[in-house]
Amino acid sequence: MSEFTIINDVSLEMRRRIFAAMNSASGVTLDFTDELTNIVLAPPQDTFGSGTLLSLYLYHVEINHSTRNQQMLSQRGSADSLRLPPLPLKLHYLATPVDDSEETNQLIIGRLLQLVYDNPSIGTIDNTPLGNSFGGAANHLRIIPDPLTVEQLSQLWNAFSQPLRLSMSFQVDVVAIDSSLAPKLAPRVVDVLSVSGVKERD
Repeated sequence: MSEFTIINDVSLEMRRRIFAAMNSASGVTLDFTDELTNIVLAPPQDTFGSGTLLSLYLYHVEINHSTRNQQMLSQRGSADSLRLPPLPLKLHYLATPVDDSEETNQLIIGRLLQLVYDNPSIGTIDNTPLGNSFGGAANHLRIIPDPLTVEQLSQLWNAFSQPLRLSMSFQVDVVAIDSSLAPKLAPRVVDVLSVSGVKERD
């Protein structure tokens, strides 16, 4: 089941995975020593405290329209009950290295790209399997590079009131939020009318 907390859960999982990737980078030390300090879930800015190396910001949530129009789902264990299908979402993230050294920032971006390329899906969150959200969503999430145009980047950084910085955008989908409404009873078939006969020829 996917509660409304799934959005935040995905963000925390992405932070865990990025932190682990930075610590396991081959041939280089990137000084990621504390997950909460080194990676902040906030828009990029110049006022981060000492030790912050990466801004991981969820800047946009949208409906995944390709999977939006699903039928009502049968309630598990009861063929007479129907529930609303989950709400399918795409989560758009911007990852921005904020170290004082641009060389370090480029190393961080390179490792991020490698992480997304090598691990294009998520099957667990905090070591717990995702499940299939009452049968209405996949049991894994896709991580997809989401390159922005120069115009889109300019608009985004203008919204941050920050100068353009080296960054990487990616999306996670399909993130499903289950309905909180109770299942409804499915309409029962009361009468079945059967008609048989021979049709006359013209």
